[in-house]
Amino acid sequence: MSTRYNDPNRLITLAIHTYDRAVILKERLEEAGVPAVLHNVNLQEPFVSTGVRVRIHEKDLPQALKVVEGGQPLAPAGARPRTMGKVVVPIDFSDYSLKACKIGFSYAKRIGGQVIVLHAFMNESHRFFLPFGSDLYGNGDQDDKTVRAAATLKMKNFKTLLVKKIIDGEIANVPFDTLLREGVPEQCVLQCAEKVDTPLIVMGTHGAHQQELAAMGSVTAEVVDAGKYPVFTVPENMAISDVYEVKHVAFFSNLNPQDILSFDAFTRLMEIKNLNISIIPVVEKKDAAYVERATSQLMQYCTEHYAQCTFHVVSVTLDDDLSAFQQFVTDNHVDLIAVPNKKRNIVSRLFNPSIAHKVLFQSDVPMLVVPV
Repeated sequence: MSTRYNDPNRLITLAIHTYDRAVILKERLEEAGVPAVLHNVNLQEPFVSTGVRVRIHEKDLPQALKVVEGGQPLAPAGARPRTMGKVVVPIDFSDYSLKACKIGFSYAKRIGGQVIVLHAFMNESHRFFLPFGSDLYGNGDQDDKTVRAAATLKMKNFKTLLVKKIIDGEIANVPFDTLLREGVPEQCVLQCAEKVDTPLIVMGTHGAHQQELAAMGSVTAEVVDAGKYPVFTVPENMAISDVYEVKHVAFFSNLNPQDILSFDAFTRLMEIKNLNISIIPVVEKKDAAYVERATSQLMQYCTEHYAQCTFHVVSVTLDDDLSAFQQFVTDNHVDLIAVPNKKRNIVSRLFNPSIAHKVLFQSDVPMLVVPV
């Protein structure tokens, strides 16, 4: 990472696609006045190329991100278009489900979107999984028809409650649909998110007081680990009641060039005016000179491109129980934790839990997980 972030002619990777999708993105960028080049193309058989990098000059990144965010999906001609602007809120009819809906509806209002309120229930063949709200329908002896009827009734009552909250002004007034799905909950959530190409999944969690429930079966953890969509977690005891109340963000950083894209994705998701942002380095390399140089470069990029925010770097010990980090969060009134996240395999999750996992089960502060 020897090249400085502020070199306007430095080429950075905007996206990695198959050849045909990379060509479409390159054309769209150039139509918007952003020069782009393709790398890793098989010159003899370009259409069999995989992992083609679309690269741009660093100075063009803000404009390029607008093209990526505002354009249509990069699908070949004739492909089925996907619906945009539907926030997915999985629920289990608990109190924190209502909190998640409040956040999800507020976010949908800000982007002019809609909400899908989703509940997944398990049939008898899936009982060995930990469902989202598995204890809602009795002791497991009921047949599938009874379980479906119970879920349908609970969703009807929850919808009535949401309508009342909207009328009373407690929840933002946006169009919403309710959806029941039978199957493994995390799979149902991800399938729904993919179908509508959701900009955000909002999910409730038990929070720090039930961290012993941090099992592999946690639906929120599984959705986070998929690494496909931004996920906003809503702990049961979180202090804020609306995304607009966020003032101080703790942003974990790997101090690599991908952090530029993950941070820009974060700014597109959140209203960032006047935010106080603490960048917390998380690096495997212990070379002090490397960390100092990389931190300086990232700080310079952020301050130049987001002058409306205040940035500072904070060194926090990330021990297993996150006690030092939790103290920092409390002492500095952190409202939101932002975590860039890569899809991880099951082995790495078992033996090397991610920061996102630790925060998910040990904090009452909401977390925004940004796919990298």
